Amino acid sequence: MFKITLLALACPLLTLTRAPLELSVADEAELIAELTKSTDQADPALFEELADFKSRAAAEGLVEAYDSMASIFMRLEALKALGKLDGVADAEQLALQKIMDVAVGSKERELRDGAIDALGKCRSKGRAFLRMIIESSAEDVVREDAMEAHTRLSTTEDHTWYRELYDRKANDDSADGGGRKPKGRRRGRDEEDEPKELKVHNLPVIRELAFGAICKKFDVEQLYGATEDRNPAVRRMALEHIGEKETGGRVEALASDTFGRLEEFAPNRIVAAQILMKLNGASVSKEFIKVGEAFITPMELRLALADMLVSLGDDKLNSSLGKKVGKGKAHEKLFYLRAARGLDDPKLTKSIGRMLKDKEFAVAVAAAEALAEREDEAAKKDLESALKKAKDPLMVTACVVALDGILKGDEEWEAELLGYLEGEEAVVRNAALGAVAERGREHMEHLYQALNHSDWSTRLAALKLLEEARVPESVGKIIAQMKSEEGRMAHEFADTLFDLTGQPFRTRWGNWEAWWDKEGAGFKPISKSELRKRRKEEEERRLRQVTAVKFFGIRIISHRVIFIIDVSGSMNEVTRAQYVGDQGEPRITVAQRELKKCIDGLDQKALFNILTFSGGVDPWLEDGVQDAGARSRDEAKEFVDRLGAMGGTNLYGALRQAFEDPDVDTIFVLSDGEPSTGDVIDPFEIREHVQRWNAERDIEINSIAVGGSFQILEWLAEDSGGTHVRYD
Repeated sequence: MFKITLLALACPLLTLTRAPLELSVADEAELIAELTKSTDQADPALFEELADFKSRAAAEGLVEAYDSMASIFMRLEALKALGKLDGVADAEQLALQKIMDVAVGSKERELRDGAIDALGKCRSKGRAFLRMIIESSAEDVVREDAMEAHTRLSTTEDHTWYRELYDRKANDDSADGGGRKPKGRRRGRDEEDEPKELKVHNLPVIRELAFGAICKKFDVEQLYGATEDRNPAVRRMALEHIGEKETGGRVEALASDTFGRLEEFAPNRIVAAQILMKLNGASVSKEFIKVGEAFITPMELRLALADMLVSLGDDKLNSSLGKKVGKGKAHEKLFYLRAARGLDDPKLTKSIGRMLKDKEFAVAVAAAEALAEREDEAAKKDLESALKKAKDPLMVTACVVALDGILKGDEEWEAELLGYLEGEEAVVRNAALGAVAERGREHMEHLYQALNHSDWSTRLAALKLLEEARVPESVGKIIAQMKSEEGRMAHEFADTLFDLTGQPFRTRWGNWEAWWDKEGAGFKPISKSELRKRRKEEEERRLRQVTAVKFFGIRIISHRVIFIIDVSGSMNEVTRAQYVGDQGEPRITVAQRELKKCIDGLDQKALFNILTFSGGVDPWLEDGVQDAGARSRDEAKEFVDRLGAMGGTNLYGALRQAFEDPDVDTIFVLSDGEPSTGDVIDPFEIREHVQRWNAERDIEINSIAVGGSFQILEWLAEDSGGTHVRYD
């Protein structure tokens, strides 16, 4: 960025034909002095202006300025400016070295991500520095992000190295050179003061990314070899590419073998099924149905097979599947119900209606949800009967939603729907509120009433619906209620007000009240284009905040939080050692330390609970987060200190108990393995249950995977708008 002169401001057209202004050494020194003096109060544009000198002194000044800043935002701006020195002979080494140091050494996730992003835009030397990170002892997630950025910059020159990465065996120290064990005798006392040698672990994800970058260049024989790799993602990619290149009996045999292998991962069996369907069409349906009916089949695969059967569009097949709806065991009923969606037959509605009476709760709810999709008036009586008998709130909700699709506009139903707004069960109340909001602005008063409901989830539901409606007068109602909110809910109200107004007052209620008194009369919601601009400014303000309470790097704003901690036997295993010859800490020790640190930092008004799980579930407080007000933080830390690790992994039971607490609005889940015990152990099925529990509650779930990568934890965070991190 060139310096703007008064002449340029006065004559904008003239600047289009002027040559770039010369920048003097004095100006360069002044910029450095201004940045280091004003620190976080400096104009962030000065970073880029300094980088435009393209000099060694500019690089040194930017490094010095970075170190003088306290806020994440200003440090991110400095990193972006340092990246502009890529390709400058006497400056790029210093600049990119600093960026790499931040990526490897920073404790702040935003700064690590920003550093990797900056290197990923450096076309000259970015690949070299990213490679150093990948081969370093940095945290696993940093190395994996660096590898992903490297593949985006890669050229054919990198393929030899990628092949080397792929050929290494995961967690084999001798294979990656990173576990470079000292030759000869063990370290003696005279050597204790010598610097320890950092240990570099080979990572499965890096192998996956390396393979993904080069597998298109593999010949068919190499791809067939890769289908025997111990990494399931590599096997899946190899199978996908073979399916694209070959159509003969050999690929069919491979796909058939993969599909029929019970121990194979569900996503790989799904790819194999897709290949078989591509090769054989509807003739595969018999085998697909057989596998879909099997109890041992993972739910993820079962549902995918049902969808493939629907995609075939075979009338005879659809008719056959339709006749099976409502028959068999629970898992078979769910499979047939999903597979018969392609059938347009009035008889099917009747069959699904009978499933509303099923003794298996999951089947009855799925039937109600299927009828909601069909919106067939023939289901009215069955749904009304089921609604009268339903006791579980989730079943009531499913019936209400289905009936609303059929009876919308019916006077009796409209009155009944409004009655659910006064019900005791939050999930039913919130679903009814959403249905009422669809009627239009004439029902806004119901949203305003719900905005100050005693239940936080109903207030949140009303808030989100008002945000969607974008009615000017609602802003005043939201501001009035915000005064009574705290923790996560205060931030939710602030987010909605920002999206409607673009004003930067965040949780400062007095500022909002003063602004509304002045601007409320003629207020109109902000336009989408202007909102995008304001969001960028708001993100800058957020990143300027220096401190925040965090649990494994995830920011905590909630005042009603549950920590779910895995204490199964595997939590006694140690984390990865940082140095050759050292041993890592037990996973349970890491969890205890981070949790106690988090408890100390929580807001004094915050209410929280701790649920530990192994084969069963044990809470710190039997009566939920509300009981925390009468207990001390020291008591909570004593509970954490007493934790021991043994038994299985009943993740489902822990999540179910957490959702039984009506007051919790944020959940943190820490685990080191896949579910192994409890009522439900299929990860995909657990995901489905949690999605259903959370559909009308909007609890935010954050997850921490310790010692590995577990898809169920990623799903929980992704589905609820939370954050997922890994700690190895």
